[in-house]
Amino acid sequence: MTLVAPLRFGLIGVDSPHAPSFTRLFGNGSDGVVPGGMVTHAWKGESASDFPLSRDRIDDFAEEVSGLGVVMCDSPEAVAEVCDALLIVSSDARTHPRYFERVAPYGKPIYVDTRFAPTLSEARTMLAQAQASGALVLAGSPKRFTPEFQAVLAGGPRQSVSLDGPLPTQPGHPGLAWYGVHLVDLAVAALGAGPEAVTVDAGGRGSGSGSTSVTVAWGDGREAHLGGAADWHPFTTGRIDAGSEFSIEAREAMLVGLLEGLVTSCRTGRPNVPLPEILSIVAIVEAANKSLEAGLPVPLSPN
Repeated sequence: MTLVAPLRFGLIGVDSPHAPSFTRLFGNGSDGVVPGGMVTHAWKGESASDFPLSRDRIDDFAEEVSGLGVVMCDSPEAVAEVCDALLIVSSDARTHPRYFERVAPYGKPIYVDTRFAPTLSEARTMLAQAQASGALVLAGSPKRFTPEFQAVLAGGPRQSVSLDGPLPTQPGHPGLAWYGVHLVDLAVAALGAGPEAVTVDAGGRGSGSGSTSVTVAWGDGREAHLGGAADWHPFTTGRIDAGSEFSIEAREAMLVGLLEGLVTSCRTGRPNVPLPEILSIVAIVEAANKSLEAGLPVPLSPN
């Protein structure tokens, strides 16, 4: 039997807890929790002074990743040269477009963690850069790939989804741009690409004070209702159509399905999230933030 060498993954930006978590879960590529890949190299990234979650954690995470045996490089290009696939895991989504631009020319698979891009214009540019170089684009919230959520996707066409989860914000990541993107990702995974309008009610039917309610409408009558309070907690819950319910707890084990899928995508050359869904997720987040500011529904044209 021919043994297949584990994929060499490289981290681009390590100011997120996903950097050490991905590294631990992959392990040595053969007997880790997720076999088939290992993190071999990383670039620390650049933290913004106005983003405490990056500024205050980047040194500690870099030290932790290095302590797990990962070689730290002085540029994203150096990582791209020696790795089979790249993981842009920087927590500040505003860095994703420029990091992507620097590594896309290498034509290797690139996963952009959870928050693909701040704006639809940037997302389209990133996809065009990938197409020009032949890079495989990988994306998606880890919650999308959990067995809890995947189990309720079985069956026929879906008409509605209701989701509830924490909706905190961070500097430079208003509205749904920080944690709300997880709910948006699940809604698009359930109902598909191409929604037509987004409406946000900042005092709506979410849970608790400071709650937010978001309605995403498709042209054929499908709807997603997203809600939650600003205080963070580890649980995301939901119901699809009349009865299929699920609950996802945010913990390291939640990442396993995502990483397994990344290994499969890199081996097969197939994206783990359809490109139109990536654009729809970015478009919904951007439109929701505009609706929150204006207090009016915002139309969408994500494709």
